Amino acid sequence: MLIHLLESLSNESLGRYASKPKLRVQKFENANLALDFIKCRGIQMTNIGAEDIVDGNRKIVLGLIWTLILRFTISDINEEGMSAKEGLLLWCQRKTACYDEVEVRDFSASWNDGLAFCALLDIHRPDLIDYDSLDKSDHRGNMQLAFDIAHKEIGIPRLLDVEDVCDVPKPDERSLMTYIAYWFHAFSQMEKVENAGRRVEKFINNMQGAWEMQSAYEKRMKELLEALRRQVKEWESAQFEGTYADAKAQAKNFATYKRGQKRDWVAEKSDLATLLGNIKTKLGTYRLRPYDPPAELSLEALDRDWGTLTRTEMSRAQLINETIRE
Repeated sequence: MLIHLLESLSNESLGRYASKPKLRVQKFENANLALDFIKCRGIQMTNIGAEDIVDGNRKIVLGLIWTLILRFTISDINEEGMSAKEGLLLWCQRKTACYDEVEVRDFSASWNDGLAFCALLDIHRPDLIDYDSLDKSDHRGNMQLAFDIAHKEIGIPRLLDVEDVCDVPKPDERSLMTYIAYWFHAFSQMEKVENAGRRVEKFINNMQGAWEMQSAYEKRMKELLEALRRQVKEWESAQFEGTYADAKAQAKNFATYKRGQKRDWVAEKSDLATLLGNIKTKLGTYRLRPYDPPAELSLEALDRDWGTLTRTEMSRAQLINETIRE
């Protein structure tokens, strides 16, 4: 029985042993196997030997069982560096703080009206219980409801009966601590899953944002390059009518371009460089493959076309000035 308990608590196998010992020596071998396993886990034991277990020393065996429960079920509970008991109590107090009828002061009388259990259910799984509609005076009914929901919906084992806690002047502290520790682990694991889900959702949203940014970059870069090329082509094919009025009109249009369209393109060129930098930073944060835009939509391609625009622009300005002087 002790070996089965250890394997259940530790999720480990103790190896080969006499599953149905009949001889006293076999029982001693099993007991020593269990005690050696306990010692290897660094669990301190004093004044206990295989003989105490085999002979069924009630006081020592119960103390050993509590030590094992404390080690494997409760001791890993940690809230702000407190002891397991203090940390578990603080967790209960924080989770039930917003419930006026609940005041968790200990692991005894604070629980005998059933409301603390109902509050823990409501704060974590409000879909399973309607706390506001509870008859707060029905201690047994509330506790039975909480125990049933915890077992059927959350998977918390039935370690206690209602009679062990409800309307008892001083319920057993160790039994309650052990049972409530199962609640802690169940809901803590649930919160870990929810937090992991939120992290995955955040990651997906960030990746979606990065993909949208890439799409926006390519679309805007393509539009800017096409606009620059259209402008160069327009200037290269432009003709003068040979009149002063036509030359002045083209000079006016050119000045309007410099004050308006050119400034917009300068801003867009800067924005695209910033956008590409943001994309690379976002992907780098998650250690994903960096984004390299297609060669025809790269910043280098933009610089080449921008250089062409600048040279054509200078030639255009010179031609307009010469035509006006003539």
